[in-house]
Amino acid sequence: MNFNSTVKGSSLEGFYPAGWDFEKIDACIGAPETITERQAQWNEGFTPVKCESLGEFETYMGHEIAMQIRLAKERGEKIAFILPVGPMGMYKWVVYLLREWQVSCEHVFTFNMDEWADG
Repeated sequence: MNFNSTVKGSSLEGFYPAGWDFEKIDACIGAPETITERQAQWNEGFTPVKCESLGEFETYMGHEIAMQIRLAKERGEKIAFILPVGPMGMYKWVVYLLREWQVSCEHVFTFNMDEWADG
């Protein structure tokens, strides 16, 4: 069972933009037990980090977002993020860390993943 074999007739049928190739998207992902094994298409600087709980994920994700904001500020660069609207717990860590480090967000631009843009 997978997305492609169950979407027909579901409330998600016709929901996604025309042209999305779910077979190709599905091919990017291996079996769940191999999810942390390096894949050829990964950026060389990417390494997955396993989290044991949602709280741990929120902490790591919040730290990573805050760190990228801080590093861009130190380089004098603007930075843009496409951020998920949930889970939300990571954002309290972003705010906490940026306040602790006294880093403003005047150089940051964000978009929510649930916002759609079209012609």
